Amino acid sequence: LVGLRKGTVRMAAFPSAAAAVVPAVAANLRERGTGVQLRMEEAEPPEAAALVRSNAVHLALAFRYPPEAAEPDLVWQPLGTDPVRIVLPAAHPGVAELAALRDEAWVAGCERCRANLLSACAAAGFTPDIRHVTDDYVVVQALVARGVAVSLLPEMALRAATHDGVRAHSDPALAPRTVGVLHRPGVERVPAVAAVLAALSADDRSASAAQRR
Repeated sequence: LVGLRKGTVRMAAFPSAAAAVVPAVAANLRERGTGVQLRMEEAEPPEAAALVRSNAVHLALAFRYPPEAAEPDLVWQPLGTDPVRIVLPAAHPGVAELAALRDEAWVAGCERCRANLLSACAAAGFTPDIRHVTDDYVVVQALVARGVAVSLLPEMALRAATHDGVRAHSDPALAPRTVGVLHRPGVERVPAVAAVLAALSADDRSASAAQRR
């Protein structure tokens, strides 16, 4: 039992969560003196789910855009919503609404984010001209800052790092994504895993409070 309480918990996390969430969770575990050693590897949600299924990791931080279906064989514990923002060059003269950006070049992200971009633009009545594709939100912002494209980015990515040359805008037409934890049934009963889940929930409450301020 002591070994379970002070054991190693392996977790996969998508890139923006790896930057914005995992450091705070690791610090929380250390400050509380849990004795839990957290090991993280970066993986997008489909790969992270596969890692959970193979028992390569205990937990996976993942996200879903509506109306994506649940993973039927895994437990999904929602942590909160992550608003999606329109990201424009700081000097962009246009209106910060999706429908007004139909003639712009776009930079798109991972497969799920790209699907969400296409769906949102279709609802606004156009197909985006996707010129660049990258999973790296720092590269996305660098392209936008140079004025060669516009993009959509979740708030979490902007919380992790924001380029001085971009501005983020809200559009009520953009649905937020849901961020949560995937794990195999029953693993939450292991004390070390439960400690990490508690730290994740605490970080989500802190982030929600910061957004309200």
